[in-house]
Amino acid sequence: MKSILYSAPGLRQRKQSGFIQAALLFGIALMTAVLGGFALANRSPTSQTDVEQAKVNASVILKQASDLRDGVARYASDFGSSAVTSTLDFSNTTDQGLFDPVARYASPQIMPTTAFAAGEDTTIKPPTAASAGHWYINKVTAGNALATGDEDPMVILPGLRADVCGRVNTLLYGSDTIPAAGTALSVWTTGTTDGGISGLAGVAGWPEGCVATSDNKHVYFKVVQEN
Repeated sequence: MKSILYSAPGLRQRKQSGFIQAALLFGIALMTAVLGGFALANRSPTSQTDVEQAKVNASVILKQASDLRDGVARYASDFGSSAVTSTLDFSNTTDQGLFDPVARYASPQIMPTTAFAAGEDTTIKPPTAASAGHWYINKVTAGNALATGDEDPMVILPGLRADVCGRVNTLLYGSDTIPAAGTALSVWTTGTTDGGISGLAGVAGWPEGCVATSDNKHVYFKVVQEN
């Protein structure tokens, strides 16, 4: 009788121990699967982290461009709108440059390097006639269906990632479509030849936006004065 009485609890104890071990093994396996899936998601180029980063960079671009436009408006209030197309540049020359050290119409704008495509120039440039920070000025490109057909001074941000470019257009116009211009990026940054958006399908009425160039670069532009 004694052997029977003591064997029953022992059997129950072994059964409970086996159940707990199985549950622990299942939990470990489940956690491993979840962590593995999370790691794969974060390695993906379309991960949520990349999407959120593109949103942040697009918002910063729009804010910086707006600040530069405000600076141009202050410059125009001092020297007249005609001075924007004639004497305005990105230098820190007194009574001429947007970054005039005395008047301080605007400050050079610096973008996070995560906004730029791999291999693009992310050097922070000192104020010169054509560029400052990460931005350029272009005064020879006519906008598309804006006030007139005249040239409209623009600020330019070249070399963006495609997803950042698309996100900019989504924030502005509700679509990540990127119109393709027929000119190279160098045309935009040197400011010596029209960027060719005056007749480009998809940008009619755009005072700002992001386009692809003929050499497969992505450039954001913002008109700082409509002529």
